[in-house]
Amino acid sequence: MEQELTQVIIEFFKNNERQGPGNEWATTHALNLVEGLDKVEQILDIGCGTGAQTITLAQKTNATIIAVDLLSSFLKVVEQRAAWWNFQDRIQVQEASMQALPFEEDTFDLIWSEGAIYHMGFENGLKQWYKLLKTDGYLVVSEISWITQERPHELVNYWVNNYPEIDLISNKMKMVEQCGYLPVGCFTLPREAWDNYYHPIIKQIAAYFGKPTTDTPTQSFLDQLIEELIMYQRYSQFYNYVFYVMKK
Repeated sequence: MEQELTQVIIEFFKNNERQGPGNEWATTHALNLVEGLDKVEQILDIGCGTGAQTITLAQKTNATIIAVDLLSSFLKVVEQRAAWWNFQDRIQVQEASMQALPFEEDTFDLIWSEGAIYHMGFENGLKQWYKLLKTDGYLVVSEISWITQERPHELVNYWVNNYPEIDLISNKMKMVEQCGYLPVGCFTLPREAWDNYYHPIIKQIAAYFGKPTTDTPTQSFLDQLIEELIMYQRYSQFYNYVFYVMKK
């Protein structure tokens, strides 16, 4: 069942520009908080998906970028994008689990992860990836976070069931410090960054309407997406993805 669900996810997302909320402005804004960007030589992009942010990183830096994802189908798209932009000499792909990255300690000047650290948990990700950074290197991640003190019970229950580590920005920043980093800055995603992600999804879900399916993994996946969309439509003022920029 898990393998079938993975295939459903691949087929659903492989032709999408993004597999999570984000846009070029947000990636660039976060990059601008990295001091000495012109000296960055090695970037690790963890959970790269089909590589929208990978291309932006290549455009805005002169670094060699290793794009890592667990799904080879996504990495093939990254390679195609890199070739189209003529970045194939600077963008390398690596199929690997973010929980078992095959890299030496103190290797990277910058580690990047947009909307993916939740797969291993915010705290665990910060601790594990710390070792891969050079001294004075930067870690930049985007993470779902509460942006208000009070939230509706329906929304809280939804996120506790789906990602118990969701928390206030202030508590996330405390964790950044507790894990040994210097907090540099943070900011929330603009509405356009969510639209980039959700608008294609809405069109894809609509294509399934009127086409009953006995494919249980597909139906289950679509049901989860619809629930996610409903939560966002009702309660987007209470949560957002937040970019956290920190220095080792």
